[in-house]
Amino acid sequence: MNNFLRLSENIKNNITEVKSAIRNADLLNAFDTQTFERVIYLFQSITKSMIEVGNNIIIENDLRSPLNTADVFISLAEHNVISSSIVPGLKRAAIAMPKIKSYDNTELLDIITVCINDFSWCLKSFKKHFQSKESEA
Repeated sequence: MNNFLRLSENIKNNITEVKSAIRNADLLNAFDTQTFERVIYLFQSITKSMIEVGNNIIIENDLRSPLNTADVFISLAEHNVISSSIVPGLKRAAIAMPKIKSYDNTELLDIITVCINDFSWCLKSFKKHFQSKESEA
């Protein structure tokens, strides 16, 4: 739980920074290259961390093994760890990861903008999951 709390604080800060950058910029026009690269880097970091935490939950609770990284979120939703309503955004982020360099900036910004709120909800669900596991112990 302590490791998750430290990681979740980092993820939360990264989500906040991405949301702020998107909100405070005139999207692509006002994004300087450095800021846009930072947003992409943070998005990748958030996505990888959420997949990793999700996989750990699956392993620790002996849930259905995912077929791929996107399926991690489907497995979690099947077991009510996360809401099924956020799965499409989380899957989209996971699917985008291996080919992130092939998207143009407009497509990438669209993916990030759509997915970032789902990551906020997912993180809250993960916190709730770990808190309930801790109270059971």
